[in-house]
Amino acid sequence: MDKLIIKVIKTIEKYGMIEEGDKIILAVSGGPDSTCLLDILNNIKEQLKISLFVAHVHHGIREKEADVEARFVRLKSYHLNLPFQQLSLSVPEMAKEMGLSIEQAGRIARYKFFQELIVKHQAQKIALGHHADDQIETILMRLIRGSGLRGLRGIPAKRNYFIRPLIECSRLEIEAYCKRRRLAYCFDSTNKEPRYFRNKIRQQLIPLLKEEYNPAIGKNLLQLQAIVNDELDFWDEITEHYYLKTLKKEGKYYIILDNHILRGWPAGIQRSVIRRALRHFKKFLEDIQFNHIEAIRLLYLKDEGEKFLDLPGEIRVRKSYQDLVLGFAKHLRITKKEETCKPVEFELALDREVVIANLGLKFIVQKYDYKYLDYENLINRISRSEACLDYDKLNFPLRVRGRKPGDRFQPLNSTFFKKVKDYFIDKKVDRYERDKAMLIVDNSNRIVWIAGFQIDNRFKITRKTKTVLHIQKIAI
Repeated sequence: MDKLIIKVIKTIEKYGMIEEGDKIILAVSGGPDSTCLLDILNNIKEQLKISLFVAHVHHGIREKEADVEARFVRLKSYHLNLPFQQLSLSVPEMAKEMGLSIEQAGRIARYKFFQELIVKHQAQKIALGHHADDQIETILMRLIRGSGLRGLRGIPAKRNYFIRPLIECSRLEIEAYCKRRRLAYCFDSTNKEPRYFRNKIRQQLIPLLKEEYNPAIGKNLLQLQAIVNDELDFWDEITEHYYLKTLKKEGKYYIILDNHILRGWPAGIQRSVIRRALRHFKKFLEDIQFNHIEAIRLLYLKDEGEKFLDLPGEIRVRKSYQDLVLGFAKHLRITKKEETCKPVEFELALDREVVIANLGLKFIVQKYDYKYLDYENLINRISRSEACLDYDKLNFPLRVRGRKPGDRFQPLNSTFFKKVKDYFIDKKVDRYERDKAMLIVDNSNRIVWIAGFQIDNRFKITRKTKTVLHIQKIAI
């Protein structure tokens, strides 16, 4: 067995990345890293008792090159007899619309696509081709950007369902493996463009550090990362003690800390407690840097009245005389004007709660295989607080929103469409209840359920239904 395959197997076992029976989505760009990962996992899939699915993203940046890469990955998947799916989009247009860099927009698009595939194909893991050199570059990037000590944790080997089996392999080892195995791969010309920050680190800074300062800089940075991880695991326990002392209230979408207690502690403890509070909303704080933590500290150290601060990741911080409140911006309103002007609309995701705080509601969406459900019992137990729909008739993602003028749907067991307004009038629903009513719509803006009232006839379950989507509306 090839020495790199043995190393990858040891890495998988070390971090507990893969379990027997896992379906793994392989993110394959066509470059040497992902091509190497594809070849290795395909070679050991029988040994690990796993199944593979290949995913590729066409970013629409380098049209001709990107077309070649997409074709290469598609044919590679075909020859290996592996299922394949491609996402094609224009990342530059997406970046312009969202006000982000091309790198940020591309990352968002990729990860959203991978997460959708997890749900669609009921996979357990997504394998990415990050390696040890990526780790070194990431640590240096975070040092330069001032992300603080926790930025030195680097890229996690395993995070939720994302795994990185090559994380302890170097770029040279990967390229040597491709050469030994005579694996063809594509070359991304943007990897040479100095306008990208990571490319500058790779092409300019690291060679300079090796030549002028220390040839073992890469090895030392990886050693530093391992030490920092161990040290921070220890400090996390101490931070938890101080966090609980300052915590006044903890909800799913907000946290309230005691201002007076927090400002009486040393700066190091203050920063640790703030980061611990932020991890309540985002477990991995890639976008939060040292200057963001310091901005929060300055906010509550001032004696003035109410102040607020918006952070990356749609996180908002509000300071009052007694409290420091942290939460998601859409749940933490600042003014009555913002409350009334911003439309209520949220995306629904499988196995995830969506809370509409100002209405005191939350929605839970789950998917079931119809063969495990009893049709008659399923029909009989449906109430105003839940709906069962035919999963395959829906166009995802689903959204929950308020009523709009002219909204129409097809009432259950009816062949005709009716305005939602007329439906409420016929049912003698008072105006107050109408104004609070929320609609569940699919990606084609078709109403699938007037939450708490009635589903649309087009999406009802029948004896031909294969998969059931169950939605619960719960008062909080």
